[in-house]
Amino acid sequence: MKYLFNIGVWVSVFLSLFVSATIAWAANNSIYITQSGTALTMNIDQIGNSNVVGTTGTRATFTGSTITVDVDQTGDSNTIAATVAQGNNTSFTVNTTGDSNVSSIIGGGSGDIAGTDFDYAATGDSNVLTFVQGASAAATSGNQDFAVTGTSNDVNVRCEVVGCVNSWTVSGNSNDIDTTQTGNANHSITGVITGNSNNIDVDQTNTGGSTTGILSIIATTSSGTIDIDQCTSGC
Repeated sequence: MKYLFNIGVWVSVFLSLFVSATIAWAANNSIYITQSGTALTMNIDQIGNSNVVGTTGTRATFTGSTITVDVDQTGDSNTIAATVAQGNNTSFTVNTTGDSNVSSIIGGGSGDIAGTDFDYAATGDSNVLTFVQGASAAATSGNQDFAVTGTSNDVNVRCEVVGCVNSWTVSGNSNDIDTTQTGNANHSITGVITGNSNNIDVDQTNTGGSTTGILSIIATTSSGTIDIDQCTSGC
């Protein structure tokens, strides 16, 4: 199944088995998606400026297991606001190339999303990502990979998951990376930072007593700050 649109569109997809959807178009268009079912593969490609995949008021919503979503935006001032509401073994990938793009992803909006994998790559300046998993509903196990190349990008990650694994690579200047991991399980963060005046803030809270928080950062940078807090409650 293939969808090809050239203007702003509302897409409502109710799927039960093995469906693939590809959506692509140019500048200043909007996509609104409500999806429910299993075994979905969806690819969204937007080239141009001021394109939208969901908004803060009307988010693109995905519900079901074994879902793969890939969003590629090339241009400036594009927006993604998406929620993976419930379901296991979900893969969500966002690639942005350009400046002043804003992405907001919520994992576990209404239920557990065990075994999720989220990948974010931004190339450009002044891009913003907000990623939250497990704040609205319980979540077990989650892997997040973040790659940022450019200047003055802002990445905010909050992972309230039983066993959260973060990996991020930052290359450029004056980027801000804020990562918070909470929950009753082992958490880990691996980071590689290259550039100047980058600011890294890490909070790891393990409430399970014997559980551990693991952090590994390799930094080649000057004039930046790295702030690390590891605790058993309320970092």
